[in-house]
Amino acid sequence: MTRPRMIVVAGPPGSGKSLHFPVKELGGDGFNVDVRAAALNGGSFRSIPRAVRLRAQKECEAFVEDHIARRASFAVETTLRTRIALDQAQRARDAGFSTIMIFVTAGRADECVHRVRIRGLAGGHAAPEGELRDIYERSMSNLVIALEIFDHIEMYDNSARGAAPRLVGSVIGGQFVAAPGALPDWIPERLR
Repeated sequence: MTRPRMIVVAGPPGSGKSLHFPVKELGGDGFNVDVRAAALNGGSFRSIPRAVRLRAQKECEAFVEDHIARRASFAVETTLRTRIALDQAQRARDAGFSTIMIFVTAGRADECVHRVRIRGLAGGHAAPEGELRDIYERSMSNLVIALEIFDHIEMYDNSARGAAPRLVGSVIGGQFVAAPGALPDWIPERLR
């Protein structure tokens, strides 16, 4: 019998998570908080009230807990701004799930902020620059913690505009294996 899988698509805002790694296409059920919040907001990503975002987040947490309890494979997307996904992954792993993270970033915070600004101007969801920079720092810090929790992590660099994200390395069983090519400067120091 195959183990159920928890797949977490993670990375700072503006990194291309939803575009390149849509959770609905990863096998099993998928939940994207931003997409759900927009649905609750009449289909619009613009000016989503905080209460609507909180409702979508609570729905996602219930979705995860339900899937863990049923031992059903699933995928979720997160910025890793908090430890919620890490704690959920630990519970899933304790319940016998294979835990997989796909981490993608557009490079440094400046590029992520720029991409969110462009996305907002085009009608997508946006946030203030200070908040985006804070999320970026927390996302990168929580990536280091994730190294101890997830069975497998694939890291992608999406800094080259107009190109597909490039696999830069994987962490399997706590060991980092770099892909061919130079490592981007955002890779945590402990993996260099």
